[in-house]
Amino acid sequence: MSGDRNPNSHSRFAHAFAGLLVRRPGAVLLVMLALLAASLWGTSKLRINSNQLDLISQDLEEVKDVKQVIDMVGGSGFLMVALRSSDEAALKRTADDLAKIMQEDKENVRNVSYKLPVEFIQQNMVLFVNTEDLIEGKRRIMEFLRDKLKRSNPFFIDLGGSKPVELNMQDLVDKYSSIGKKSIRDDYNISNDKKMLLLLVKPMWDNTEIGKTKDYLERLKGQIDAYSAQPGKVKLVEDYQLMGDDKTIAYGFTGSYKTTVDDSYAIEESLEPVTLIALGAIFLITVLFFRKLAPTFLVVIGTVVGTIYTLGFTYATVGELNMITSILGGILLGFGIDYGIHFIFRTRLELGAGKPYDVAIRDAVMNAGRPAAVAAVVTAGSFFVLMVSEFRGFSQFGFLAGAGTLILGLTLFCWSASILALAGRLNPELPQKLIGVMKPPPTNSATTGKELRIPRPKMVLGISTAIVALICAAAVPWAGSEEPPKGVELGFFERLKYGVSFNYNTRALIPDGMSSVLLQDEINERFNISSDPMAIYTKDLDEAEGVYRELTQNAHKYPSIDQVVSIFTFVPPPATAAANAKVLEEWKAEMKQLEDEGFTIAALPPEMQANADFFKKVLDAKPFDVHGVPANYTAQFRNLPSAKPENHGYLTFIYASVDLMDGQKMLKFSDETRVIKATYSPGKYDQDAWDPKAPTVEKEFRAAGATQLYARLARIVLWDGKVTVVLTALWILAMHFLDFRNVKLALASVIPLGVGLAMMLGIMALTGLRLNFMNIIILPILLGFGVSHGLYLLHRFLEGTSPLVALRSVGAAVASSTLTAVVAFAALLAAAHNGLRSMGLVACIGLITTLVVSFTVLAAVMQLMYDRRQRESGAASGGEGGAAGAGKDSEPKAA
Repeated sequence: MSGDRNPNSHSRFAHAFAGLLVRRPGAVLLVMLALLAASLWGTSKLRINSNQLDLISQDLEEVKDVKQVIDMVGGSGFLMVALRSSDEAALKRTADDLAKIMQEDKENVRNVSYKLPVEFIQQNMVLFVNTEDLIEGKRRIMEFLRDKLKRSNPFFIDLGGSKPVELNMQDLVDKYSSIGKKSIRDDYNISNDKKMLLLLVKPMWDNTEIGKTKDYLERLKGQIDAYSAQPGKVKLVEDYQLMGDDKTIAYGFTGSYKTTVDDSYAIEESLEPVTLIALGAIFLITVLFFRKLAPTFLVVIGTVVGTIYTLGFTYATVGELNMITSILGGILLGFGIDYGIHFIFRTRLELGAGKPYDVAIRDAVMNAGRPAAVAAVVTAGSFFVLMVSEFRGFSQFGFLAGAGTLILGLTLFCWSASILALAGRLNPELPQKLIGVMKPPPTNSATTGKELRIPRPKMVLGISTAIVALICAAAVPWAGSEEPPKGVELGFFERLKYGVSFNYNTRALIPDGMSSVLLQDEINERFNISSDPMAIYTKDLDEAEGVYRELTQNAHKYPSIDQVVSIFTFVPPPATAAANAKVLEEWKAEMKQLEDEGFTIAALPPEMQANADFFKKVLDAKPFDVHGVPANYTAQFRNLPSAKPENHGYLTFIYASVDLMDGQKMLKFSDETRVIKATYSPGKYDQDAWDPKAPTVEKEFRAAGATQLYARLARIVLWDGKVTVVLTALWILAMHFLDFRNVKLALASVIPLGVGLAMMLGIMALTGLRLNFMNIIILPILLGFGVSHGLYLLHRFLEGTSPLVALRSVGAAVASSTLTAVVAFAALLAAAHNGLRSMGLVACIGLITTLVVSFTVLAAVMQLMYDRRQRESGAASGGEGGAAGAGKDSEPKAA
C-alpha cells in the first residue's frame, strides 16, 4: 500500500527527514526543548504596544497632520468627564473641586477646561447681532423706558386708556444666547437644562496611547472615590443613567480617549474567556474523533509548543505585539492543530496496515507530510499576503501568522513523530496503545464483491451543483449598487435583491450598550454638539482668518460640517460691528436725552436695576479685531509653549453634523475636509517673514484628527479586503498547479474553497448577515485554511485509492481538523464585542460550507475522474490492470 515508495509523491528529502525523526527521536526532542526554553524566555519579554498610531505608516499625511496637532496642543480630542444631577449648584461646586484635583496631577493632566468667563462676550454681543435685530431691540427697550419715565411722573394720570408697556426680549435673547454652540449665559460647560456639566481633560499623551489612558482612568476613579468619601462632599457614583440630586451626583467618562480604550479593551477582554472556551472545545473535538486521551494530549501539547515558538519568533523579529497581533495565539491554536490531527490519523492508518511502528511513523510523515507541507505553505502565503497592507497591524499579523503556520506545521510533525518513535523504542507496542489503530477501509463491498464507489456521481454532482448555485445566487446584488434602505426591516425576498452587502456602521461592531458611546450620544443631545472635533493648522492669523471665512461663508460646500470654532469666532464681522457701533452711539444719545428729561434707574423694577451698570457697558462696546480677543479665549487655539518652532501657529476646529460612527458618513466628512482651499490676505493681521508678496493668496489646508485616521484606515481595510482576496486566490492556484502539475487536478482541489466561500456569501445574504470592517479580513484567512480540504482528499485519491476509500481514510481527519477550527471561531460568539462575534460567525459558515462541498461536489467530481481514468486505463491495457493501472496513470499527475 502506502509503504511502497512512489518517487512522484515522496522526495528524497522527505524520506531522509522522516528517517531522521524515527532514528534520532531523542536528539530531535532535546533540540525542541532547547528551542522551547529560548522561546519561553522571548515570550516572557513580549509586551503589547497599545499606541494605535504606531500601527499606521508614519509617512502618511494623515499621521503627520495628527502628530503636528499633538505637538501643538498635547493630544487629539479630550477625555470627557460628565457630571449629571438635577441640582445645578451641586454640579458647579463639585466641578470646581474635581477640576482642582485633576489640575494638580501635573504628571498626567495638561489642562482641564470646564468653564470660560463669558462677561467679555456678553458685553460685546451687540457687535455680533444683525443690525436689524439691534435696532428692533433698541426700539423695544426705549419704548419701555419712555413708558416708565412717563408713568414715574407724579402728574401722570392714567384714565384707563393705555396699558403699561411690557418689555419682552426673549426671542432676541434666545437667538443670540450662544457663540456657535457655546452658551454665553453661563461660564460653566453646562447643558441648557442645567442637568449635566462637562469637564474636558487634556492628558499628557494622545488618545492613541490607550495603555496610559487606561491607567489614568483607574487613577482618576480612585481620586474621585477619595473625594467622595470626604465629610460634607456629595456622593459621586459612576453611573451612565442615574440622575443625581443635591446629595448624589452621577459621573461617567467619554470622549475620544475613553471610546478608544473601551473598544480596544473590549476586544482584549472578550478574547480571554474565548481562548479558554476554544481550548476546551478543541480538546473535546479531538477526544471524540480519536476516542483516546493520549493522541489528544499529544497534538494539543504540540500545538501549544508551536505557538510558544511563534511568540518567541515574534520577539526575535518584531520585538512586540500590538492590539491586532495580540490575538495571534488564539488564531494559531485553532488552525495549527490541523497538522497534528492529520499526522495522527495517518499514523493510525499505517499501523492498521500491520506495519512496525518505525515504518508506520516514517510512512505517515511522508504520505501526510506532502499535503500538509503544501497546505502549510499555501495557508502561510495567504497570511503573508496581508503584508501588502498599509496598516501595520494587518501587515505584522500577516507576517507573524504566516511564519507561525509554517512553524506549527513543522513542530507538530517533529513533536508527534519523535514522541511516538521514542515510545516505540521503549516498547514497540506502545505507539499503537497510545494512539490506536485504524484498519484501512475495504476497497470492495463485502456483500457484492464489487469495488466501493460513490453511487450515481453525475446525479450527486447535478443536484449539489443546483443547490450550490441557488445559494450562491443569493449573494449577487441583483439591484445593482443600490444600498438597502436604512432603518427598514426588509422581508426575505426584498432582502435578496441586494445580495450580500457591506455594513459601514461601526456601531454594529462595538459591544452592545458601551457606556462611553451611550454617554456621548446623551451629550450630543443635551449640548447639541458632535463628538471631538478635527483641527486645521494655520501658520498665522492671516491664514486662520482665510480658513474661517472659507468654511463659514461657503457652508454649501461642506454639508457634513456642523460648526466651525476659531479664534475668529470671537471677532465680530467688521461691517456688522461698524454698523452696530453707529446704532449704539445713537442709542447713547437717546439715553442721555431720556436722562435729561428726568429718567433715573429708580424708575425701573428692582430686578432691572441690578443690570443697569452692565447695560451701560454694553452701550460702550467698540469694534475690535482679533488682537482684542482676551488671552483666555485665544489660548485654546494657539500652540503650547513646548511645541516645536515649525508647529507654532493656530488651530481651527470643525465639528461634524453627521454620526461619525456611520462609516459612509465618516468617509464623506473626511472627503469634504481632507483638503480645504482658502484665500487669505498676507499681512492683514500680522507681519511675518514668510508672507508672500501678494494682496491675496490661495492655499490648501488639511484637517487633522482621529476621524481622518479612521477614514484612512477604513479605506485601507476596504482595499485590502479586495486585494488580498485576489492575491490569495492567485497564490493558491499557482501553488496547487505546482503541486499537482495538472490544471484539472489543481482546479478540482480548489472546488471546496471557491464554491464554499461563494456559498458562505449566499448564506449571509439569505440570513441577513453583512460584511463589515472586521469580518472582511477573515476572507483571505478562510481561503488559506480552506485549501486543506481538497489537498488531503486529492493526495489520498492519487495514491491509487477510489474516491470513497479516500473519503473514508482521510475524511475523518479532514472533518476533525475543520471542526476544531470551527469551534475555535465559534468561541468568538461568546465575545461581548460584536465585531469579533461577526468574525466568528462568518468563519464558521465558511469553514462548514467548504467541508460540505468537499464531501459532496468534490467527492462526485473525484468519482467521475476515477471512472474516466479506469475506462482509459482499461482501453489502454485491454481491460487488464484495474487499480494498478489507475495507480500508474496517476503517477505523473501527482508529481
